[in-house]
Amino acid sequence: MKKENILVIILICICAGGIFLYMNSRQDQPSAASFSANSIDNSLNSLIDWKSFDQGLTLAKDQSKPVFLYFYADWCTFCTKLKKTTFKDKAVLAYLMQNFISIKVDTEKDRQLAADWQVTGLPTLWFLDSEGQKLNAIPGYVDEKNFLLVLKYHFTRAYENQTFQEFVKIQ
Repeated sequence: MKKENILVIILICICAGGIFLYMNSRQDQPSAASFSANSIDNSLNSLIDWKSFDQGLTLAKDQSKPVFLYFYADWCTFCTKLKKTTFKDKAVLAYLMQNFISIKVDTEKDRQLAADWQVTGLPTLWFLDSEGQKLNAIPGYVDEKNFLLVLKYHFTRAYENQTFQEFVKIQ
């Protein structure tokens, strides 16, 4: 066999191997048919109308709504998990958007605010009344089901006459 033929065969094998690897890596990506459905699901996360701290507190007073205050960082694994799971749940989104003013604080960019709120771990979830008074803090990740219960507990002001455990029992 000539050297040119061997080189052509080697180039064809390299190209075929590259195409094979490329196609296998694309199997984890959404197909064109599922892309629009995934886009809709991904856009749900953007439906949380995150406010800055000062803007959110002002809106909460004006609209007499409680506040959900979320401290996070881009490097935080459980913050990412919260964003990809809990914050994409349709029931959570609907309840949060309808009943709360949501404030998101990047602890890397606003270290002083995080220090003022004594944030020592991430994510940290605070709940405030419409006047900005601290009600409750939850450190760490919370799944969709439990987060929805926490939202309902705070929105209905059940904390005024029962513990969270008592509230969960009657739900």
